Amino acid sequence: MYDLGEEDFLYYITMEYVAGEDLKRFVKRAGPLNAGKAVMIAGQICDGLAEAHRIGAIHRDLKPQNIMIDADGNAKIMDFGIARFTEMERVTGSGVMIGTPEYMSPEQAELGEVDARSDIYSLGVVLFEMVTGKVPFEGATPLSLAMKHKMEIPRNVREWNPQVPAGLAAVIARCLEKDPAKRYSSADELKAALEGAGRDIPTAEWPAPAGAAAFSGAAALAASMRVLICVSACSSMSRSAAACSSLAPDALPLALALNDGGEIQAPMGRAIIGGLI
Repeated sequence: MYDLGEEDFLYYITMEYVAGEDLKRFVKRAGPLNAGKAVMIAGQICDGLAEAHRIGAIHRDLKPQNIMIDADGNAKIMDFGIARFTEMERVTGSGVMIGTPEYMSPEQAELGEVDARSDIYSLGVVLFEMVTGKVPFEGATPLSLAMKHKMEIPRNVREWNPQVPAGLAAVIARCLEKDPAKRYSSADELKAALEGAGRDIPTAEWPAPAGAAAFSGAAALAASMRVLICVSACSSMSRSAAACSSLAPDALPLALALNDGGEIQAPMGRAIIGGLI
């Protein structure tokens, strides 16, 4: 979010354009995420929420559809269109339910006042969905969902996915406390708890830095000029690396063997960029 303000009684927000896919589609495509990926994404969401909360913005509609995963696997929060700014007058009508029922906090569901801890609850729902592929509550109507958020205790994520570490399950459960006072008080506190839970997650479950997983060991091979790490696609055996770069910017060969003249000898694999793989 670059700027927010008001002009001629219209409130506006200026935001970054992010190319990628939203977290909802990513989880639907990839299935439940392992603990390392979920914690990494949630930590980045915490960073975004912390900054928004510092300037007095409460998102009020945090959900996977409003979280973009860019080509490098980074998460960015989008759509502050119904955010509430703590220093501004209320700009939505009283008695109107604001948010998406599957992800709204109990205090939102009962049309009460919200603060940063409401976004913490919604992030707990997002985390729940990341590691299970399910939301904590389902209902036929917004009212039935609202009542479940207010009254029902969500199942432990480990009942759906036993691979979730107990520490991470406890973090998610605290985010989903009905009483805001029992949740984490800030996005920074939640991030610290996630980092603590992350110490119990095996190294193999943590995503590699952008590009590193696919290209492990490439530097040594490149020294012999037999392999090129490329950022484009090429289906022809005879095209040069430069010519390939304009063919398909959304795909990349993982490694291409070169002949002595710098021509591509044989593609060794390709992967679509669409977030974390």
